[in-house]
Amino acid sequence: MKIFKAVDQGLSIVKACKIFNISRNTIYRWKHLNGKQEILKQNLMGQPKVIMQK
Repeated sequence: MKIFKAVDQGLSIVKACKIFNISRNTIYRWKHLNGKQEILKQNLMGQPKVIMQK
């Protein structure tokens, strides 16, 4: 998301909120949800299941 890129590049969260016209709570909630998605992606990764052929 653009707002996370802006914050990662050094923009403060308060200024980002004003620019994107959203509340601080919204940013923190999105960040929390984004973190959960990353955990799910990591859990899905792994070795593929092997199908044994006779």
